[in-house]
Amino acid sequence: MKLSRQILAVNAVLITATVLAASVVARLRVEDVGSSRQSLVLVAAILATVLVNGLILRRRFAPLESIIDTMERVELSEPGVRSAMPSADSEEVVRLHHAFNRMLDRLELERRQSSEAVLRAQEAERARLARDLHDEANQSLTGVLLRLRAIEHDAPDALQAELRATAEATSMAMSELLRLARELRPSALDDHGLQAALRTQVDGFARATGVDASLQVEPDVGELGTDEQIVVYRVVQEALNNVAEHAEAKAVSVELRRADGRKMLRVTDDGRGFNDAAAAAPGLGITGMRERARLAGGRLRVRSRPGSGTVVELTL
Repeated sequence: MKLSRQILAVNAVLITATVLAASVVARLRVEDVGSSRQSLVLVAAILATVLVNGLILRRRFAPLESIIDTMERVELSEPGVRSAMPSADSEEVVRLHHAFNRMLDRLELERRQSSEAVLRAQEAERARLARDLHDEANQSLTGVLLRLRAIEHDAPDALQAELRATAEATSMAMSELLRLARELRPSALDDHGLQAALRTQVDGFARATGVDASLQVEPDVGELGTDEQIVVYRVVQEALNNVAEHAEAKAVSVELRRADGRKMLRVTDDGRGFNDAAAAAPGLGITGMRERARLAGGRLRVRSRPGSGTVVELTL
């Protein structure tokens, strides 16, 4: 039972008991009351008192109900929900309202800081692995390849074909390592900027999948910070991976432009789409994209319907 109803029930019992006790103290006889309209007046007074008491309690508890509704709507993955200032003159209710909003501020700040720390550590680890793959593993394979070429030059004819095949396999391994290193930390992003990195990514996606992919970056986008560039690049990377693995699309477009004074990235495909219930599927990586969007103070939206393609929209 709600607290307001419990208090109303207790008050009703107290009012009735008080009336009965007052009747006993006043030595009011039952036949005196029953023989006149006093009984009706007495019952009406009791009911009216209980009704007014119920209305007052309902009004006084309304701000608490509003705060409870806000508590039930709060999702840390969708920040910004706050309790509205209650229209009450109760100090306790106002303090509860401010304390609840301060708690949400702290939780969102801690979540944002922890997400930033995790994502920055992830990017730093990716950069380290990319350097190791490029500088250590790839150089070692280069030495192996040169050695194989030298051996092939002086080897008997019976071994030259096998040595050439081994050298080709080594070259393929080097190419795969370079590709992995670029995916872990694109050198174009550090050396030539975001637009060149996106161009390399989109063109590579088109060559690998055969999907008609286009990139459009409007000149008025403006400069993006380091975190914003990483977030944009990773969102495009994850969205294109989803298109390649799940969408069965024939065309995909990547747009980076300014809309309503904000920087906006949009990745659109004409694939098979999915239901909203599938948006949280681990294989789609949408949760990770949303976390990255929050790292740069942005917001990610995914719109999709079966048979109507998918739109991934990042607003910074």
